[in-house]
Amino acid sequence: MISARRMYLRPGHLYKKFEVKNFSAKIGAGGRPQHTYKDTDVVLSGVLAEADNRQMERFQQLQHPVTHTIVQKGRPLAKEMDKLVFGERVFFVQGVDEPGALGICTIYYVEERKDVK
Repeated sequence: MISARRMYLRPGHLYKKFEVKNFSAKIGAGGRPQHTYKDTDVVLSGVLAEADNRQMERFQQLQHPVTHTIVQKGRPLAKEMDKLVFGERVFFVQGVDEPGALGICTIYYVEERKDVK
């Protein structure tokens, strides 16, 4: 007999909230480029998973290391070079894929960095 208390994990239960911080580049007073991240009110809800070897290899050839993927329902809310923050974890967007351009889902290819906040 199967217990009624058994819990099943489904992809819909694994959604996490990520704060989107937009990348901004400008030239500073000394003539050097300055990279900053601006806080936004945008929060995306997505499923976080480790990237598979094929995805890692694909982005490694472009010299953009990828450690995870984030799948979100709907059209993209972040773009390449943006930062996604989940609690203490920080993910830099290396690539954005909207399969079929239908607005059904968006896949973010991200690199987790532990040396920045």
